[in-house]
Amino acid sequence: MIEQAIYGSQDVGGYRFLGRSPGFVDEWLPLAERLCTAFGERPAGVSCLACVFARPFGDDRVAVVQVADQGADDAGRPGALGFRLLVLPRPLYEALGGDPFHVAERFPPRWDARGELPVLEWAGGPPPRRTVAEIETVLKVPYMATLLGGAQALLDGGRLVFERTEPATPLLRSIWALLPTSTRIDLWPASFAFSNALDFHVLVVPRASGPELEHYVTEDQAGDYPEGRYELNLQIAVEAGDQAELDGLFARRSRKQTLRLGVALLLVFMLIPIAVMVFGPSAPPAENDPPPEKKAPVPPEKEKAPLEKPGAKKVAVAAVWTEQQRLQLARRLHDLGERWHVALPADDRPAALTRALVFLDATLDAGAGKTDSALRPGEPQAFLRALLRKHGVGGHDAPDLGPVEMIDRLEEKLASARARKEPSP
Repeated sequence: MIEQAIYGSQDVGGYRFLGRSPGFVDEWLPLAERLCTAFGERPAGVSCLACVFARPFGDDRVAVVQVADQGADDAGRPGALGFRLLVLPRPLYEALGGDPFHVAERFPPRWDARGELPVLEWAGGPPPRRTVAEIETVLKVPYMATLLGGAQALLDGGRLVFERTEPATPLLRSIWALLPTSTRIDLWPASFAFSNALDFHVLVVPRASGPELEHYVTEDQAGDYPEGRYELNLQIAVEAGDQAELDGLFARRSRKQTLRLGVALLLVFMLIPIAVMVFGPSAPPAENDPPPEKKAPVPPEKEKAPLEKPGAKKVAVAAVWTEQQRLQLARRLHDLGERWHVALPADDRPAALTRALVFLDATLDAGAGKTDSALRPGEPQAFLRALLRKHGVGGHDAPDLGPVEMIDRLEEKLASARARKEPSP
């Protein structure tokens, strides 16, 4: 079922709803009025014979709006506008291929209707298949490059604007005929509007300028738009008369659907190992495995005994740095870089710290005339100790040595080496 309403001007009282179907409830009226008023103020000398636009209507519906001038004033200038709103359930709009032009054509407006309007019913079945012959006819125009470039720009996530002083419904309908169905249901066109207050994806306006159209692809830019894979495959399918290939192109996933699928697959791959660990059965013991040996309970005093043998040599273990230590190291590296004229960013992420240390190592090697002694990148804790060891800094293996102390010792060592190289005044 499709609800409808007529919004227009009376002789007295300005614009108001002149008629609506029973299901066009009062709660819809503010949103419907905003769609009509956001069409914009009419520029001087511009007429609107008939146009169509579509926008979401709440969370689960779509409004297909037909707009046309309602006569002229005493001086022959266009008079008031009339708006006819068709409100479809979102699933029906998607089942119809996201084609507002097809919907509007099926239900031509009766501008003189008033009061209670009938509820409309879609009984036309699914939209007709787009054939090779139809698309070939669409492309047999002098501005074919503009149509193909505009379609490719929309597929790439761009937006498109055309400048006209009157509606250009056939132009937008041609572009719509070239787009995949999944893309059309996420894009909102207007074959004419006085402004872009409703933030359309592709529209025709009297003047294509201003902040609201700043990042839109213009008609000239669409004609020169870089050829994409979809545009190329579409031309090949039409020239070869390959209906199966054309059907496949129109049935392809949109960017939004592809992103949604990628996120879903990522979540699945992340959850499978967790599910196996939590719910998976433990491995049964092999038949030839000996039974587990029962160990005698360990006295409490032995549990607390040190694990190291007397006299064993302690080996420095790189402790995990705290966030504060990483931040301090990043600042010290940045300060060191400024003093030694090396560009080291103040970034405390582990990967950034490692990159800064690798760059510092390469710079020091260049200053010393070394060409093949660069360290292999690794965790910043281990890499910094290796850097100290490489440059002969004493105490580099002390287990309680913090990152800031390491940088201080490295700087002292380098300063001492530079002082020995510099000639006396």
